[in-house]
Amino acid sequence: MNPQQTQAMAVVPAHPSAGRRAVPIWLLILFFLLLFWSMVYFDQHGGWFNRDVYYPYVSVKQVDEMWPKSSDDALFIQGKALFSQQCAVCHMENGVGKPANGCPPLVGSEWVKNPGPGRIVRIISKGLAGPLEVAGKQYGTGTMLPVGDGLPGSEAEKSQAIAAIASYVRKSFGGVTVALKPEQIQAVRAQIKDRNTSFTAAELLAIGEKD
Repeated sequence: MNPQQTQAMAVVPAHPSAGRRAVPIWLLILFFLLLFWSMVYFDQHGGWFNRDVYYPYVSVKQVDEMWPKSSDDALFIQGKALFSQQCAVCHMENGVGKPANGCPPLVGSEWVKNPGPGRIVRIISKGLAGPLEVAGKQYGTGTMLPVGDGLPGSEAEKSQAIAAIASYVRKSFGGVTVALKPEQIQAVRAQIKDRNTSFTAAELLAIGEKD
């Protein structure tokens, strides 16, 4: 091999070859940190793992059934939630009350079935003191708190909430399917806006059934 051939071979580039290098540990740590952060972010903002989004429903069918189809349906759904928050501690979720504690039942109560909004709105708004007869039975001398007056918001918002509670109670425990309107509640509350004491059964009975 002459010197020229030797020189030509010396300048020929070597064939490319692949090698293996370990992934830097900092890159793995960064990857898992980003993965963890994305999971936390999705959990907090996506709602998939938040029980408050779907509870107490266990299927899409249940959610669809409870989805309001009309303004009355929306009112009943709102009323159910408010009843659970404000009233169920005494009257129980199923409306049977706590007779031993002087809390009368709502199920089948003539006070609930009353056709007009006057009595139930007055009771929810200002409370009820003293004994009460329900379905021929006497119940205690306790006092129901003025739940309606204690609700948050403006007078219009209170009337909306009271309409929801009263409509839910009348439908669920009295079979009255006609929802009350906030305007009806506002009309009754305008009559009792200056009252700061609870009603008694005698006072309520003196009011016309449809008032």
